[in-house]
Amino acid sequence: MIHPVFDANGVPDLTRLNEWTATCDHCTLAASAADIDPWLAGPRVEQAIYCPDCIPELAARLIDPLFRPAGLPGLVYDLTQQARRLPHRARPTARRLARTLPLPTVRRHGGPAR
Repeated sequence: MIHPVFDANGVPDLTRLNEWTATCDHCTLAASAADIDPWLAGPRVEQAIYCPDCIPELAARLIDPLFRPAGLPGLVYDLTQQARRLPHRARPTARRLARTLPLPTVRRHGGPAR
């Protein structure tokens, strides 16, 4: 979110643009609006903006559902994705569960089946 500086009339003060701040809508990172070139910002004010550290996570969250297999393999995929978000102590149990469920053979990039 971009936080503008307002003048006495309540209008955003474009002469003090270097004092505006931007806050990432995913984490708590804040920066001067003049330093947000590498940030992801939409063309409209009401759209969210993201810092460079959050952009890959946002992209992965948007792309992941496209690669989710159907049926039981999709359930295993969901478990492995959720296991990454679990506390460290719970991850081995989630991995063991994912290994016990059967997975289909998948060809990757034209290589041999695994």
